[in-house]
Amino acid sequence: MSNDNNTQDFARLFDLPSDHSLTMSDVNRVEKNRMVYETRWLDEHDNNHNLIARFRTWTNRSLQPPYRRQVGWEQYSLAGDLLTREIRYSKRDTMDFVH
Repeated sequence: MSNDNNTQDFARLFDLPSDHSLTMSDVNRVEKNRMVYETRWLDEHDNNHNLIARFRTWTNRSLQPPYRRQVGWEQYSLAGDLLTREIRYSKRDTMDFVH
């Protein structure tokens, strides 16, 4: 997926006004203790290209069973205040498993 598509997908997820845009400002990916941690920072701009807010998104994914995943995002004001947060955790489709 291209970077432009990623930012468009994030703009829809964050429910941004149609005249605002997102730009990717940083991406960090680390593998540690059989987990992959990926963090992205995105900048929201209005139609006059003024910086409005910053978003941090992350995905934490296990590389071993049960392959759990956490996905989330946060919106910050320019002063650094947390405005919004959403976190999603993976879960099994059924409870039919051995353990």
